[in-house]
Amino acid sequence: MNKLTIGNIKLKNNILLAPMAGITDLPLRRLAKQGGAGLVYTEMVSAKALIHCNEKTKKLLTILYEEHPVAAQIFGGDSHSMSEAARIVRDLGADILDINLGCPVRKIAKAGAGAKLLANEKLVSKILESVVKSVKIPVTIKIRIGLLPGQNVAPEIIKIAQSCGIKMVAVHARPASQGHSSIPDLNAFAQSCDGAKIPIIGNGGIIDEETALKFLKIPNCAGIMIGRGAVGNYSIFRRIEEFFKTGKKLSLPTQEEKIKWLKQHVIYSTEFYGEKKGLVLMRKVVPYYVKDMPKAAKIRAKINSMITLEDFNNLLNIFC
Repeated sequence: MNKLTIGNIKLKNNILLAPMAGITDLPLRRLAKQGGAGLVYTEMVSAKALIHCNEKTKKLLTILYEEHPVAAQIFGGDSHSMSEAARIVRDLGADILDINLGCPVRKIAKAGAGAKLLANEKLVSKILESVVKSVKIPVTIKIRIGLLPGQNVAPEIIKIAQSCGIKMVAVHARPASQGHSSIPDLNAFAQSCDGAKIPIIGNGGIIDEETALKFLKIPNCAGIMIGRGAVGNYSIFRRIEEFFKTGKKLSLPTQEEKIKWLKQHVIYSTEFYGEKKGLVLMRKVVPYYVKDMPKAAKIRAKINSMITLEDFNNLLNIFC
């Protein structure tokens, strides 16, 4: 398994946790680091909210020592707010700044940000140049292969990124219109890697050793980025690393291990946010932990009423 260097930042491996809005907060990032992720990302945050001193947004960028190296991802549709936000992110302690050019959410697109920018190469170039000039930490981008099926704008965006001083590009190998469904377009991803002079990272549908291999066997693929496949499944980073080192597959996590991670996640979440908010925010991720477990449907039916640690412990009793 190759190690990965992004600018002046050396990672222990080339297996990254993808940024996910509403999911990759500090509690989850701690677990991913413990599971062996070479780099973790904050949730995507708004550049304009940052420069207007939105405290809720700044809290999303709280970083602990144990997380380093950590990347912070921002989104926005103009060069001024993005460069100003970049300086704030740097001052808050991020090792790497990532620019989102791939989010398919309609609200982000209406703001002229995320995947919407893929249709405006001139503006992409302006934003990237401005951000790179504004900070000395490495700047990276995360993109989609296009907006619609059949498109592949990634090779051209990568060329622009290289010329602007971007240090790495993560490519989600699906068009924005398909969200997180459909099979990743590995041919489009291979075209993205071809001739690239900076590290290109594969993303989309990676859930195990086999799906990781499909990306990593593509020439010039420098690493992989795992999103939903890592939630409640933190040993996936170590398992994939071991597989590429030795060819051996480690055991999948047991139900007991998943419940242990869930308990730790709740501890981290309630410590960081307080009991009620910490448990409310856990509602989004509990289904990932209990997926495919017996009585999972019963758990999912009850999580929206979970507001105290007693409620959480009563949920766990369902497994007993």
